[in-house]
Amino acid sequence: MGFVRSSFFILGLPLLIFYLTGILFSPLSPAESAKGTGFFQLQPGDRLEIEVYREEDLSGVYEIDPSGSLTFPLVGKMKVAGLRVNELLERLNWNLRKYLVDPQVSISRAEGTIKSISVLGQVKKPGAFDYAPGLTVMRVVSQAGGFERGANKRKIRVVRMVNGEKKSIVVNGSAIINGEEEDPAVEPGDMIFVSEAIF
Repeated sequence: MGFVRSSFFILGLPLLIFYLTGILFSPLSPAESAKGTGFFQLQPGDRLEIEVYREEDLSGVYEIDPSGSLTFPLVGKMKVAGLRVNELLERLNWNLRKYLVDPQVSISRAEGTIKSISVLGQVKKPGAFDYAPGLTVMRVVSQAGGFERGANKRKIRVVRMVNGEKKSIVVNGSAIINGEEEDPAVEPGDMIFVSEAIF
C-alpha cells in the first residue's frame, strides 16, 4: 500500500498541478471574459471599462452619451444603446482589425458607475444629472433649475430605452404641481424634454 500511495503522489501530483494551472491561468477569449457582463443591455449613462491588450492609448473608461452613442478611438462614434456587451465586443474587434493585428478587447462595467438622466429644452440648467433611487420627473426638472418662462409644462416628454427601442411618454407637469396626477419615477438613462409653449 505504501508503494501505491507513493506512486500516486509522485505521478498524480504533477498532473493535478497541471490541471489546476490550466483552470486558473488559461487565457480567456474575449467572449469568455465578457460572459459575466455580456447579457445586460447598454443604455445612455453606462460607463464601460474597455481594455485593448497592449494598447494603453486605447484602453480606458468610456461613457455612453445621452443619444445612446459611444465614441472610441480609431473607430469613431457608434450607436450602441440597446446592444448587449458581447455584441459591442464583436463590433469593436471587427473595426479594430483594420488598424491592429489580432486585437484582443475586453469590456466590463466601470466601478462606481453612476448612471445619469438628461434634461433638455426649456429648463434653466439643461444637462446630465446623476440618477438616484426615488427620483421623479419633477424632481429632476427641479435639479435642472426649474422651468423657463416659455416652457410647456403640460407636455413633458420622457424618452426611455426599452428592449433596445425608444419609448416615450408625455407627462403633464401642471397636473402634477396641482396634485391632480402622480409624479412618475425616472430610470437611469432617461431623457427628459421640456418643449416650448406655443401661444
